[in-house]
Amino acid sequence: MSSIKKEQGNGNGSKRKDMRKMTILNFIKGHNNTSIKDIVPNIVGCSEKTVQRELLELINEGKILKTGERRWSRYSIK
Repeated sequence: MSSIKKEQGNGNGSKRKDMRKMTILNFIKGHNNTSIKDIVPNIVGCSEKTVQRELLELINEGKILKTGERRWSRYSIK
């Protein structure tokens, strides 16, 4: 039963995720060609790993571009 609750969530996770993604997008718009180290301090209440996951989703959605690899990765608006 707990796995069902976990999958359904409480509905707030989606809103928080959308807000994080919007915050990340807005930051990148204002600071084009930026790194994750620049982004993370501006996203309150989540880890660097969470920001990485959000960045990957934004890349897959075609909203941002990634150049470089690993710690040299830079993000910009598509």
